[in-house]
Amino acid sequence: MNKLRYGLAMVAVALCSLASAQTAVELKQQSLGKWRIGAAQYSGITALGGNRYAMVSDKEPTDGFFLFRIDQSALTGDVTNVYLEGFKGNRSPKVDAQGISIRDCEGVAYFPQRNTLFISGEGDQRILEYDMKGQPTGRELNVPDIFSSEHIVFNYGFEALCYDTIAHRFWTTSESTLPADGPAASPTHPGVVNLLRLQAFDDNLQPVAQHAYRMDRGRTDDFGKTYVFGVPEIAPLPDGRLLILEREANVTHGGLSSTTRCKLFVVDPRNAHQIDSSTPMKDVDSNHFLDKKLLADWTTEVQPFKLTFANYEGMCLGRTLADGRMTLLLVNDSQGGYRKGPFSLKDYIKVIVIGN
Repeated sequence: MNKLRYGLAMVAVALCSLASAQTAVELKQQSLGKWRIGAAQYSGITALGGNRYAMVSDKEPTDGFFLFRIDQSALTGDVTNVYLEGFKGNRSPKVDAQGISIRDCEGVAYFPQRNTLFISGEGDQRILEYDMKGQPTGRELNVPDIFSSEHIVFNYGFEALCYDTIAHRFWTTSESTLPADGPAASPTHPGVVNLLRLQAFDDNLQPVAQHAYRMDRGRTDDFGKTYVFGVPEIAPLPDGRLLILEREANVTHGGLSSTTRCKLFVVDPRNAHQIDSSTPMKDVDSNHFLDKKLLADWTTEVQPFKLTFANYEGMCLGRTLADGRMTLLLVNDSQGGYRKGPFSLKDYIKVIVIGN
């Protein structure tokens, strides 16, 4: 109940800052190594109340979550301290030949009604409930068949997951266009615009709404060794709107000049036109896609004297500042600190301040 009272109090403050058009201020990303947090592959984060958060990493020996305490300045939103409390994992995980969980945990959402966490798995395309000890409860979201493993582009399934405590809605989407809806943006289909289905579920874990979302157009040439483009995360605002993160990562063959570009948009699904799984996206009226507004646009890169590359995959609301503005926390997947030495990738945490 303390978590619920805290959440409602924060909502009351935050709603005051939502009355007019919003702006976003990006703060400098900080390496988690600053607080002696070891390298991982963080792909999702959710707020538990106060300064406590849960994060998931997509290549662990077992499916589960890390518990963190993250302190922020009440005046600026800057992260002042990060403390890892520990990991809570499934005692009976299903693993692959390398001993890694086959779930491929990507997104995580706190469900205050039962004090549990829901975790989306890109490996099995299921969204399962876990207790706070990291054990599956046996409950899961009733995912429509169109999102099943055999109906997605491989490795472009459920990355995004969040829960709106005010509207009582879970939200997710596939990272990229479903094969049934057309080609996905890639080096083999340059210039294609990704068309996604934002799927909502109610507290009974049943699908209740689906909306059409159009991504921005990605790059059309100069593709590197690895190219990833899609929506890795969604976060709810207190008034029912959603924040959508579009992420485009291009890793060159030599590594140098690799970039990740992130765009943060806000959309409003309230009273918006709904679609259903039986309608191909090519047949959806262009006016029935969610309108979106750009809040932030930033790029990280690999350069000889500038190694800021960060593949952001997780985000959730952080603390509310003393002046009523909200903060958004983002974490990146460093692939376990890929490469070694001074040029290894780092786990970063980034803050975006949202206000008027």
